[in-house]
Amino acid sequence: VGAAHFGASAESHMGKCHGGSMCAVMDDVIGWTGFCASGTPAPWSGFTVQVNVALKAPVVVGSWLRVEGTVTKIDGRKVWVKAALIAPAEGKVHCEAEGLFLRKHT
Repeated sequence: VGAAHFGASAESHMGKCHGGSMCAVMDDVIGWTGFCASGTPAPWSGFTVQVNVALKAPVVVGSWLRVEGTVTKIDGRKVWVKAALIAPAEGKVHCEAEGLFLRKHT
């Protein structure tokens, strides 16, 4: 669980964030959740190899949102993760993702 802020550099048009900014955050959440699940909660203990994102609602530039990552399955080096981008006050889901993280060889 963490926080994400979408500043002016994330704007696409009309005060809304670009969907690519939301996708990039989901990639990061999947990666960091995979790092933590790897037993070595540090960067570069593996990498995201697949991200499937569903953009549910626009994000207003300047928003602070909650990010969540949950491990759904581990099989050897593979870690499957679900992630979400949520407005904390109303619980509105702006974005959901599923991804696959691959741990480095030990």
